[in-house]
Amino acid sequence: MSKITDEIRERRAAHSAQTQMMLDMVPLSDTDTKYSLLSAATRYLHDPAIAEKWLSLIATETDTTLKADMIRQLAGTGLRQLNNTTELINMMIASLAQDESRDLILPILGRLSVTDQTAKQHLIQFYKQQENAGTSRLILSWLLIPLDASPEDIAFYKEIMHQADETDKLVIVNRLLLQDTLELATIATLLKPEEPIAIKEMVLRCCFDRSLVPVEALSTLLKTDTTPFIRTWCIQLLAVHGIDSTELTNTILHAYTQDPDQDVKQAALRVFEYSLQLTPAIIEHLCAQLAAAQNLQLLYLLAPYTAKNETLVHALLELSTQNIRADLAVAIYNILGKLIAQRPALFERFVQAYEQEQKDECRTAILQAITSFTPNDDSLNSFYSKALQAPSPAIKEAGIKGILLIPLTKANTEVVEAAAPVLLHTQLNRELRRLLARKISTIPQLNPATVQVFSQLADHEQDPVIKEICTRVQETAISQAGSSSINWEQWLHKADVAHSFAGIFPHIWMYYGENPEMANRILWAALTPGNSSSLYQEGVSDIEILRFLAMNKGMDDNLSRYALTQLLTTDLGNESKFNHYLLALKGNPGFPDLKDGLWQLLEKRGRYINLILLDEVLQPTAAEFSQQIEKQSTAAGMLPYISYLDKNCSWEPVPELLQAIMAKPFIPQDNDAMRAMKDACRNACLDADTLLRSIRPATSDDGPGFAD
Repeated sequence: MSKITDEIRERRAAHSAQTQMMLDMVPLSDTDTKYSLLSAATRYLHDPAIAEKWLSLIATETDTTLKADMIRQLAGTGLRQLNNTTELINMMIASLAQDESRDLILPILGRLSVTDQTAKQHLIQFYKQQENAGTSRLILSWLLIPLDASPEDIAFYKEIMHQADETDKLVIVNRLLLQDTLELATIATLLKPEEPIAIKEMVLRCCFDRSLVPVEALSTLLKTDTTPFIRTWCIQLLAVHGIDSTELTNTILHAYTQDPDQDVKQAALRVFEYSLQLTPAIIEHLCAQLAAAQNLQLLYLLAPYTAKNETLVHALLELSTQNIRADLAVAIYNILGKLIAQRPALFERFVQAYEQEQKDECRTAILQAITSFTPNDDSLNSFYSKALQAPSPAIKEAGIKGILLIPLTKANTEVVEAAAPVLLHTQLNRELRRLLARKISTIPQLNPATVQVFSQLADHEQDPVIKEICTRVQETAISQAGSSSINWEQWLHKADVAHSFAGIFPHIWMYYGENPEMANRILWAALTPGNSSSLYQEGVSDIEILRFLAMNKGMDDNLSRYALTQLLTTDLGNESKFNHYLLALKGNPGFPDLKDGLWQLLEKRGRYINLILLDEVLQPTAAEFSQQIEKQSTAAGMLPYISYLDKNCSWEPVPELLQAIMAKPFIPQDNDAMRAMKDACRNACLDADTLLRSIRPATSDDGPGFAD
């Protein structure tokens, strides 16, 4: 084995010596021979001695093309066989000026620069002299490879940072940010609006990571940059350490009010919510801005801070006393009014402000705030009462809210009751009027003036809830004061026009005698067909009305005609009502159409009515009855009259009338009529057969005679 190894070594040494001899001949040969000799020696370039000899030939070669080929061949070996790269580096640096070798030298020199500082320095110098963008980018790609940059490298990066194109600059800035070597001033220069978006985004991310806030640069970028998310990040960075200066406050406020992008506006709004530091200087500045610009948006941004910043509250109160727009003052009162419950001291300030304020809308806002807080005493009772007298509907409504807060004690009933006239203003809030009407209605003993207000309200009110309350108040007043509280005209209007009987029954029964004429008109209106459902809701029927009027001698011809019409037309399913209508007719026996109607009733509905009661109402004479039966030409038409005589068999003319009926030729021939006649005769103590024979002519059983 050792013999083979020795043989290989000897052979390699021989080849090396032979190759070196060929290389020694290169300087003495022409160009074609050089190519031939070098081509033969190329296969042994991995030998360190051959490589060193090759390197020395490159250094002395004057043919740039051949020199470039020699460098290419040497670079192809990987250069690992060279023990000392200093000579190679120097040679390459000297050859950089040659165009044929440059593209070969730069990658080799760049690879060496990663570990060799001399190569790096020369590469840096060549980069600074270079004007070709592609070559510069190639050099820079090698210069940026080391993870740990030296101070000289950092200085170089900073020097060329603003000279490189966008792509190279992005890489350089990224390396500097990773090395954490950029000062705040340098970072600020990278946040100019004209910088590429990618660089600004990268720098802003670094600032977020390290809580770096270049205030001036961010403020400028926020006002001038065209990219919404960049402006949003600027706002968020400015808020990192809090908005603690008037300049920053103005910057954020400008973004909230003027920025065209909604997301940027929302970012600015959130900054005001959590990062604004309300120092006395900032509060003074913001109030001055409010007074000058009178911007409601700014006020609403400050609203959340009023709950925890007493200085801001006093500043806004002071601002409200100045000559500012009414809507701004109203907004201030609305915001601060919500704090009265937690800060009772504000209550006195609001009371004073109400006395001094001249604008109705502002006084309304103050009143609404005051009514949200109820003091333990009754000091505001007169205050609320005065508010009810104001011409402004909004102030009236605020006064109503205050009255609703007053406890309904015995001492306060007069104040609450005095608020009743405001209910007549129907343009006010309906729910507030309902609540006030309900509260007043619960007072046990209302004075006549208040009852009159509710009576007047009932005439014109459209809201059903308030109308119901008015009716209840009137009913209570009638129960307490009697008929003096009855508005008869109103009752008639309700019955005749509104078709409502709420509050009328049962009082009209009780006080009928106080005004029977009006009561009759009201009750007559109740009998119109359009009032049937309203009467049903009150649990009153027309029969009750007729019965009451009959008992009180109030039946007139119209009522009698109504009762008679009902008898003739009422559905037969309600025949139980017939007797009641008949009784009502007894109250007006002088009704001209009474007898004709009752005869018609007997003929049409005789089988459904009480014929004894009918007799009491009709009270016919024998002649009148005879006239009626003479008009009948059929057995069916005669049956109601037979039934009438059957039920009233004690009447003196009955036998005579039955005989007259039996004399009708169609009666004996009809079975139904004969059965009815037999019943009537039996009840009248007559024999129907005898009566029948008495009306037939005598005949001879022997038949007719013959002449002799």
